[in-house]
Amino acid sequence: MAKHAKPPPQDDTARLPSADRRRWLKAGLSTTPVLMTVASRPVLAEIACKSPSNAVSSFASAPGMLVSCYGLEPDAWAESGNTRARRGDTLARSSGWPGPYSPDSLFNDYFVPTLNGKPTFLDVLGHRNIPHVTDDIHMVARYVTTALLNHAAGKVPGTVLSETAIRTIWSEYARTGSFAPTRGVSWSATEIVEYLKSTMPGG
Repeated sequence: MAKHAKPPPQDDTARLPSADRRRWLKAGLSTTPVLMTVASRPVLAEIACKSPSNAVSSFASAPGMLVSCYGLEPDAWAESGNTRARRGDTLARSSGWPGPYSPDSLFNDYFVPTLNGKPTFLDVLGHRNIPHVTDDIHMVARYVTTALLNHAAGKVPGTVLSETAIRTIWSEYARTGSFAPTRGVSWSATEIVEYLKSTMPGG
């Protein structure tokens, strides 16, 4: 009598979202950065810019894992935006900034959680006052905005710092006051900024 083959075991990972995920969805916390942060560590690639800071040396320990980066610092983007603003021309203000971004782009259109008011990228980059925002939060906001511009301009490869990772850094820090680049490691605002600065030798 022929034996019937047993059906393959079910893969739990292929099932519908778990009860925990459904609770997150109901709570309104289902933004992609939050889920990505929880579900997949490490967030940052194990590739770093040449001459990385100590904050990121652990991500560049293997030979051949360093690439060239040409990111600008926040002040360089702010000066570029201010120059175009003084010219008073909308097209000129967009010129030189990587699409779809311009000095008038609203921070809250690209980052969650949002900042109070409706600060533009130029407000965030230029140290302009944002109501009810601490210095540390503003500092991280400046550098994630800069990182986003550098990524869009092709100055920092996506293999080093992707757009998703940039948004995740902001999302996690703004919600919790720290960012975990990998399990068991927690970065403060200062350490986040030091990491992002390591992609900006062109400032």
